[in-house]
Amino acid sequence: MIVYRISKKKWAKDLSGKGAENAGGRWNHKGIPVLYTSLNSSLAILELLVHLDHDLLPNDLVVSRIFIPDGSIKELSLTDLPKNWRDSPAPDPLKEWGKNWVNANTHLALKVPSAANPLEHNYILNVKHPLFSQVSVDKTAITQLDNRLRK
Repeated sequence: MIVYRISKKKWAKDLSGKGAENAGGRWNHKGIPVLYTSLNSSLAILELLVHLDHDLLPNDLVVSRIFIPDGSIKELSLTDLPKNWRDSPAPDPLKEWGKNWVNANTHLALKVPSAANPLEHNYILNVKHPLFSQVSVDKTAITQLDNRLRK
């Protein structure tokens, strides 16, 4: 399976989960390394846009195409989530759910609806799962965001 991630050029091949470990995210507390990816590159860009001030968007962005093995994916549907799951900041129960999922270590990936577009999905990767050794950056491409996105 192929998923996508957008980052600054220097982090394009970094699959350590350190960014999410340092900052925390919707599905993880600070201190828990995971890798946030999206089913397609346009969702990866949308996820970046909702998290950064548009004036601060870097010019050195790279889309990484990442291979993950099939067969070890836990899926959460909209009906599994609390009513306020799209709130910002993210509700603590989501981080707790993510922590429990990482600690159980039963699935490589957690498929979740995107808070930015619930019709699309993000894949949270557990960097400590045994199958993570099979995750790899398939290819990278420098991307220039349309200047209209900087408004």
